[in-house]
Amino acid sequence: MRRYGRVSVIANLEPGLHPNMSSDVYHSDPAPSPSLSSGVACVLLQQSPLHAWLAHPRLNPNHQRETDAAFDRGAAAHAYVLENREDTIVVVDAPDWRTKLAKEARDEARAAGKQPLLTHQLVGVKTMKERLMNYISGTELRDVFESGTPEQSLFWEEGDTWCRARPDLISADRKICVDYKTTESANPDDFGRQIGRMNYDLQAEWYTRGLAAVGESVTFVFVVQEVHEPYACSLVALSNAYREVGAFKAERALNIWRKCVEEDRWPAYPQHIAYAEPTTWQLTEIESEHRDW
Repeated sequence: MRRYGRVSVIANLEPGLHPNMSSDVYHSDPAPSPSLSSGVACVLLQQSPLHAWLAHPRLNPNHQRETDAAFDRGAAAHAYVLENREDTIVVVDAPDWRTKLAKEARDEARAAGKQPLLTHQLVGVKTMKERLMNYISGTELRDVFESGTPEQSLFWEEGDTWCRARPDLISADRKICVDYKTTESANPDDFGRQIGRMNYDLQAEWYTRGLAAVGESVTFVFVVQEVHEPYACSLVALSNAYREVGAFKAERALNIWRKCVEEDRWPAYPQHIAYAEPTTWQLTEIESEHRDW
């Protein structure tokens, strides 16, 4: 292993699943060359190559991982629900984060690579797991959390491009890949409307594609849970048509990434004037009002 700035690069890293790689090592990107993740691919498509450069741990020497309250809670829920780990959580006995002592305890926990939670938030995370397990026990995935393997690091090559992913959970028979999402509404229709906007279709395709590249054929399923009482859950998978959309996004992101890496050029937005167009519903509304007038 050699150092690449602050990153431990594994020069002889083999494509495949790496169950013993820590989250910190994975997120630092130890691939032989800077690799493309679904998160950075999303930034490429939603924002620009420059934003993707800024978000990449190997390209941006000042890169820092996200640290905010929502990230803390989501990371804590993942650790507790998927890995049954409470040792990554630091409980702060305070009603909120407004006091100086609470803020200092929060910052110290983050600096130590842990997730700070208020006491009542930890109670909520534990209740979420209990409700999720009760829900899952009556579904097709009833034993997946008990028998599956969580948080394995996945690396593969697309031509000369290294790619990576870290699936939340892969079933014991390696037929199901689970991604655990916490959200305001687990209603399948509501979650379905988030898929395109949040690029979850790209994520599903990315993980499925990566596992296929190392010889694993899986069905990708989102396990969705609300972050407030009653912590309701649902299971959502993509139709074949939606998978085609995800595949198109993945190919587009790979092409942009390759071009930027090859040219070592990471542009932001176009320099020409962009002309904003009204939406179809805006034009329809104007036509309707004009007829009424």
